[in-house]
Amino acid sequence: MSERRLRLAAAAVLFLLITVVVFGVLKLPYSRVDVPYAFTGDAIDKLAQIQNVIDTGWLFDNLRLGYPFGYDRLDFPRFDSLNYLLMAPVALITGHPGTAMNLYFLLGFYLIGFAALFCFRQLGLRWGPALLCSVLYSVLPYHVLRNVGHLTNGAYFLVPFAALVLLWVARNRFDANDPGATRRWLLALVVCVLVPLQMPYNGVFLALLCPVAVALAIVTRPGWRTVLVALSLMAAVAGSFVVEQVPVLLHQASVGKNTLVADRSPEEAELYSMRLDQVVLPTQSHRLRSLAEMKRRFDDAVNVPQGEFRNQYIGAFGVFGLLALLWVLVRAAAAPERTRTLMPDQADEFVRAAAILALAAIFLAVSSGVGVLIAFAITSKVRTYNRILPFLAFFCLFGAGWALQAVLDRVRGNVLRVAILCAIGSVAVFDTVVRMPHGGRADAVANFDVIHAYFASVEQRLGNGATVLQLPASWYPEHPPINRMTDYEEFKPFLMTHTLRFSYGVSQGRPGYVANLALQNMPAKEQIRQAHALGFDAVLIDSQGYADDEARALITDALAKALPQEPSVSPGSRWWLFPLGNCCGAPVAHLDTAKSIPFAYDPNGEPIRFATDSTGWIYNDDHWSYPESWGTWSLGATSHV
Repeated sequence: MSERRLRLAAAAVLFLLITVVVFGVLKLPYSRVDVPYAFTGDAIDKLAQIQNVIDTGWLFDNLRLGYPFGYDRLDFPRFDSLNYLLMAPVALITGHPGTAMNLYFLLGFYLIGFAALFCFRQLGLRWGPALLCSVLYSVLPYHVLRNVGHLTNGAYFLVPFAALVLLWVARNRFDANDPGATRRWLLALVVCVLVPLQMPYNGVFLALLCPVAVALAIVTRPGWRTVLVALSLMAAVAGSFVVEQVPVLLHQASVGKNTLVADRSPEEAELYSMRLDQVVLPTQSHRLRSLAEMKRRFDDAVNVPQGEFRNQYIGAFGVFGLLALLWVLVRAAAAPERTRTLMPDQADEFVRAAAILALAAIFLAVSSGVGVLIAFAITSKVRTYNRILPFLAFFCLFGAGWALQAVLDRVRGNVLRVAILCAIGSVAVFDTVVRMPHGGRADAVANFDVIHAYFASVEQRLGNGATVLQLPASWYPEHPPINRMTDYEEFKPFLMTHTLRFSYGVSQGRPGYVANLALQNMPAKEQIRQAHALGFDAVLIDSQGYADDEARALITDALAKALPQEPSVSPGSRWWLFPLGNCCGAPVAHLDTAKSIPFAYDPNGEPIRFATDSTGWIYNDDHWSYPESWGTWSLGATSHV
């Protein structure tokens, strides 16, 4: 069979294997793809970003959020731009953020698998071991259990290319005398530009591992060319970071830096570190319930936090690969005169470098490792070092494939080799692929439809473009839970409507959140008057944000008594919408969010002057004024804009 036909056959086999695992073993649903696989926590935020792309074409602005001060998305300087660029066509064509998110999650299995297959082949693995390692790499618990909530973190399809670049650097494959060096350098440059745009953490890890690769290269072949190549690649990573942050820098120059958003501490780097026991022990979602229960007891005994901390398993085959890499180093130290290991093969050229890079990844990310020192001494903005796991898993699976290849070379007969490969592969897939709880999918779809129907009726009642004050007040992003209301829940009304504008989407420390908090703390009648003055058409109460029904009733009863129209109550009485029509004797005057410019007022400075045809509002002592058009504000020390 020609090499071209062999590649096509291998690609077809990989596609089939991943499809069988995803839809046959994991049993991921493929019907009602418009309903997201998860509709809580970070998944809601991802949906909101996709909806921003649908509404505006990109992520930064949306006049439907943060009314009347504007959406503060640029206060949180992480965008994962490449992912949304890839999701944009589906989102724009279908108009459903859930469809784009679900399909991108499913596509991730294939992107990761095919990227891994290409890179494993470049490193010298033969088709059989490369196919097995690629399937396992695509279905790691890291991808499956992060699901759509950590959609962009789990889409690590560029990590195999980043690992390949590191190994090329380590083995001096950019030397001018090496055939194909220019082509490899161009590919490496593209990878280094794209990796930070897909997931900034992967860009950081690539940059931090690059000096290790350079050191390996210099040991084997000293020379400035290797250093210069590595510096050019690291400059590409840094340049990509800077370009993506240009809108943030312009935003900060306009309205100032918000130090309250994305504030990190060195303690978080320790909390979110890699735990070696979690890497080598099965997850609590293992398909063998006895192993899952053993892992649960272990995690409880050593007090491992819930969530991503417990889902770092690289599979038994990956653990075998880690041991193989360690054995390679031990053997090299014990017999340094033997320059070849098991195989006179291309894979043998890279395996020692892979072993060193795997250890470097562990030392960087492990609890109390180098990453914690970096967080303390340099920057704590990078905190979740456990997310280096796709790098480590790639190196380990490469080591496992290398060792398996060596074993198969000792077996006589192609049929027996294939049988051994299939047997090992079946066990490895069974061990790596976790159990997914899909029993509640039908209920999730039904609940989604109920919420959608409720907010469709709300939008019809209020009319296109109506504005809604959401209570309780919550900042964006990363707000702690408010009673039973978790973070990003106030995006749900935005996601379920097409034209309504909402108060949620403002950052802590910005005027919008101050205004919402002030309105929340007012008595019902004053709250209605001030909300109406700010241009709101309705007040929406999320009852999960209150301690119990009694606490919620204090708010809703007071609003019901003060307003002439009956509220719209959702099934289950979670949401209560109170229209403000006819509440205050005058129609609502909507403020133009696009032209609103919040700024700080120095009481000891000059009076605030603006054109008489402008509209402004001011927070004075404990209430907001009605919007007014005038030329000067000069209220002394009691005024706060």
